[in-house]
Amino acid sequence: MIKSFIHYIILLGFMGVSQLQAQLGFCKGNSGSPIFKEDFGTGKGDSSLNKGSTTYRFTQGSPIDGSYKVSSNTNWYGWFITKDHTPNDNNGRCLIVNASYNSGEFFTIPISGLCENTTYEFSSWLINLFPAQNRVCGPSGNESANPINITFEIWDSTETLLLKKGNTGDIHGSYDPNWQQYGLVFKTNPGQESVILKMRNNGVGGCGNDLAIDDIVFKTCGDSIVIEDELKNRQQTTVSENNYPYSTTLTALPDFTVFSSHHYQWQKSLNGKDWYNIEGKDRNNISIKNLKKTTYYRVLVAEDAINVLNTSCHLITDYFKISVGDIIKAQKKEPKKPITKITKITTNPKPYAVVEEKEIVESTKFDRQPQIIEKDSLPNSDIDTNLLPKTYKEIIIVLDGNKVIKHKVWIDGAIGQYVQTNEKIIKKGDDRGDIVINETVYYRAVYGFNSVKRTYVIKLKSK
Repeated sequence: MIKSFIHYIILLGFMGVSQLQAQLGFCKGNSGSPIFKEDFGTGKGDSSLNKGSTTYRFTQGSPIDGSYKVSSNTNWYGWFITKDHTPNDNNGRCLIVNASYNSGEFFTIPISGLCENTTYEFSSWLINLFPAQNRVCGPSGNESANPINITFEIWDSTETLLLKKGNTGDIHGSYDPNWQQYGLVFKTNPGQESVILKMRNNGVGGCGNDLAIDDIVFKTCGDSIVIEDELKNRQQTTVSENNYPYSTTLTALPDFTVFSSHHYQWQKSLNGKDWYNIEGKDRNNISIKNLKKTTYYRVLVAEDAINVLNTSCHLITDYFKISVGDIIKAQKKEPKKPITKITKITTNPKPYAVVEEKEIVESTKFDRQPQIIEKDSLPNSDIDTNLLPKTYKEIIIVLDGNKVIKHKVWIDGAIGQYVQTNEKIIKKGDDRGDIVINETVYYRAVYGFNSVKRTYVIKLKSK
């Protein structure tokens, strides 16, 4: 009887550990673009974390037990000499930690800009810095190093409600540098727009339990959504000579594992990189008619209609590619025709833009440097600015090939001041759809500059 009771207690213990570790995992559906990323920057020197981010001591020398540094140098105590995890970094930094003898919290960071009632994925990369072949520990000096063991916790902003946690279990040393990714999926509560990430050391200090952390990311998590055409093709289809120009209907098919309702915004691209909203296409399907060139389609999806264009709330499906072969294009291609001419345009008498007089044909692009023009002197652009945020970036828009309008593109002022936007050029004969601005927002992080790619839409009224 006693033996059975002991077996029962042991079984419960294993079940508890298993359930705790089982909470680690990644989004099984589609995700949005990262809304937060910490890669700890670049540079040869060591730097410290923000005040309140850690209970460990900062050191610029060798990191002893209970200390840390943000650094590109891992050459200590026979550790792996390895680069950070961030791809293409030059002197990339990571958070290097020599864990304390005692277990406890060693890193915390607040995450803001979330959407309420929304599912997110947290992920981070870890590495055990102590090589498995370095058996220099223990009383004999010939034993393996202590493994690392980390618990991730997601708390509400008051640090009173634990939303989710998960444990890595013991991560023993490897024979070669081995960055591994870990993640948690959690959901914000009503009215909750920020959380706090905490990392706890569960391992034993001393010889071993030395780690590095890099590329902490938060992004939305939603249903697994596939795009399918009328012939049940997924991901892509190729246009043949017999059905050129091509027409079909694409349908977005969610699996309802996360979202209970779905709101859509279809986008298209000619290169799979630069995406534009398709005006009025906000259902789960889209009709495509007389397609003559290779085009990519995808859809933004959110559980609430108000969040469809909110990069902090929506998810992005994988694209569906409709390929038009070069042979078909060569057979069916029509000669290019001049559209119009653009000359120097002046008003009062300062120019909005200076363009050399030349003939413009399809796909012609011009680089322009906008001049500073007072808001009152701007021509009427029929742009409804009532719904736009407060901060802005100026660009040039060309309408009808001969009318230049300089207006402002509104951005999220909370992100930062370093913005690059593209110029949208609409020529005579083009579809007068929304003006879509793709921008890269550069903002100062604790350890350097990070960037976020965003898309903004300006509605043009029909004329």
